[in-house]
Amino acid sequence: MKVKCSGTQPCTRCDRKKKPCHFLVEDKRVSVPESYLRELQQRHSSTITDSGQYTAARSRTGSFQGNIQAPGMNHPVLSPNAHVVASEGLAANGNPNENPKQPSEGEFHRDNSHSTNEGVGSVFQQNPLADNDYTFAKANGRYWYMGPSSSWSFCRRVLALIGKHVPGASCLPDPWHFDGSAFKMQWKPLGLDETPDTSNLPPLDYAIFLFNTAKFYLGPIFFLIDEKEYLQNLHELYEDATAKVRSSRLWFAQYLLILAFGKAFVVQNHSQEGPAGYQYAIRAMALLPDLSGMNREPLYSIQGLTLAALYFQSVDMRVAAFQHIGQALRVCIIEGIHRHMPEDVVGAEHSQRCGIIFWVVYMLDREFAAQIGAPSSIRDEDITAKLPSQNSDSLNSQSMTLHVRLSRLMAQILATVYGVKKGSHESLVKHTQSILRDLAELSKDLTGLLNTHFQGSVSRASRMALRLILSYHHCVVLTTRPLVMCALHMHIERPEGQAAQTISLSPPVASLMQSCVDSAQTVLHILRALGDEELLEAFLPFQLEDAFSSAFLLHLIRVVAPSLLQDDSWCDNIQSILNTMISKGSLVAPLRKAELSQLEHIMAPLTPGAMHLTTPTSLNNAQQDSVAETMPTQDMGEHGWDVFDANMGVMLSPRELLDLAEQLDMESLIHSVTL
Repeated sequence: MKVKCSGTQPCTRCDRKKKPCHFLVEDKRVSVPESYLRELQQRHSSTITDSGQYTAARSRTGSFQGNIQAPGMNHPVLSPNAHVVASEGLAANGNPNENPKQPSEGEFHRDNSHSTNEGVGSVFQQNPLADNDYTFAKANGRYWYMGPSSSWSFCRRVLALIGKHVPGASCLPDPWHFDGSAFKMQWKPLGLDETPDTSNLPPLDYAIFLFNTAKFYLGPIFFLIDEKEYLQNLHELYEDATAKVRSSRLWFAQYLLILAFGKAFVVQNHSQEGPAGYQYAIRAMALLPDLSGMNREPLYSIQGLTLAALYFQSVDMRVAAFQHIGQALRVCIIEGIHRHMPEDVVGAEHSQRCGIIFWVVYMLDREFAAQIGAPSSIRDEDITAKLPSQNSDSLNSQSMTLHVRLSRLMAQILATVYGVKKGSHESLVKHTQSILRDLAELSKDLTGLLNTHFQGSVSRASRMALRLILSYHHCVVLTTRPLVMCALHMHIERPEGQAAQTISLSPPVASLMQSCVDSAQTVLHILRALGDEELLEAFLPFQLEDAFSSAFLLHLIRVVAPSLLQDDSWCDNIQSILNTMISKGSLVAPLRKAELSQLEHIMAPLTPGAMHLTTPTSLNNAQQDSVAETMPTQDMGEHGWDVFDANMGVMLSPRELLDLAEQLDMESLIHSVTL
């Protein structure tokens, strides 16, 4: 393993794992061009005799003539039965009675410039979603950018790929569901010399009720609002509405958006025109600042733009959401609140308030960037604003810090796993290793938070803590999504005679995909439990995104690696979740449900007949033992709050994540994958 050795005998790692410590210095390894390995395989195939014996191919006797590469460069990847004898230049198959398996003709390529002779191992070495021939798709007379991390784009890519290779699948039209398909907001901007309309406002007590409702559902996002200041402004509004809106129209926009959120959360039966309270949101949009210059109320501008972005995202207007949160972030930069504001200069209260506002904007910017597949406009190294927990040990401060860390990790996933930088062939594996190690550290701190404030039981946790757990698992799903796409390419691009067979995965890749399965199933299980407790969010976009992205990958894994799924309870869970959201008036859930139904329909010809309820067949015994040891299955029991007990069983332990990261070392991938 390519890990730092302690230098002792036995080494620290072997001592911790209670295993014998051996390092065979005479076992030398070399790397050769994959084209040479393919040549050896072809020669070996042509020299197999009727008696099962084979003749060694020694055209380059004594040594390889190919370039010997430094560690970390492109290693050949062979089937588990294949071996490379470097000293003799020999390629041999472990079973002399069988021909060695050749690379599939339909091997996946990131773009059209890649050779069709690459080894199958390269499939798992680069992210197929970063750049390929599906990056831009034409529909409705224009080209649409397929963002690499976007769930919407991922759906389009998968449907296009299957339509290209599965006979009859292309006759089914992609539902597309473009931006704004669920609900399209339109408004006329209100001039600065015009007085905002204050008619048809709810009574004060009902406005306070909607405020508290929004506070409950928005959770950490509501830190954006200073409750004391807001309530003071609210009473001033109801004392003299005309004077208040003239003096602070941006606060009035904030007030209208909170009314819109509160109504959407309270009223579940939305009309055909839009969600309950959308009239308040339209009035608020007309008051938001334009791009003409700095505003005299920058904090209110940031708050209004952020709430507007969240509202747009909730009604599936993703482009408008990303534009508004980007504008809010730029106002933060213009005002300098992304930098630490010294308390002795601006005052402790103002410094803390600006820091909290910035971090809320930061979190939503990362979230919306991932969902649209675009980079953020600010680098982490340019930020010096302090995190809340540096000054407080309260639950809110610690939760806020973990939310920010998850957002930073999301940005790291976008920049590395989904990055466009062309590096070494094993870059995807290395970046995945790094993300897993960061997730291990987060898992430890999140478990510490639950143990400190909730006695280690998620059933006693707040919605804020549950949001942290869901975000954690969503990071696992997002990180492993490229490998599932790689496996899908391998599955559907094979020769026609192998279409009925399942692909075989190496223990490291199988373990990583198993982590994806476990996290996706856990997300659906938690959301099903929330639905049974009538606490499922039907308007905000986060839980729907978690549910859709998890279910989408499970549908793919059921086809490409059915042995990783032990049961199909997740199918009932996703149906229950979507139906609950639809019954609560969600405008977007019907679109996501239609896309999952479309996926399931077109993948029916690819689904193995035995499904995943039979004994696993795509992994050999050693692979199954590795998966079982690394990723133990979880019996979550019946639905309800008590299912989240059992010592934080809903998350991987830090040790499990670190061990999984070590398994992904490139040398363990030399014998990686075979069709």
